[in-house]
Amino acid sequence: MAKNLQYEGVKPEAFEQLKTKLQTYGISLQANNGSFSEKGVSGRYNYDAATEQLRLEDLKVGFPASMMVSEDTLQTRLDELLVQHGGKALH
Repeated sequence: MAKNLQYEGVKPEAFEQLKTKLQTYGISLQANNGSFSEKGVSGRYNYDAATEQLRLEDLKVGFPASMMVSEDTLQTRLDELLVQHGGKALH
């Protein structure tokens, strides 16, 4: 089942940290919005620096990523990372 996640209070530095962390998993976010489908993880994202809101939509984990992480585990990791940097989960 796909996940839709929303965060507020995401400062530009936190978004950059998220992009760096996802890069270690082989997922590249190139701009403030777009879509990704790499290593079995796919979805769409939109980051608005002016309102400090980040939305991740239709987040799915498939093979081969599903061998190491579930959608729930990925959500938990994203929540922890963004909260650690001052963000707040709205889902």
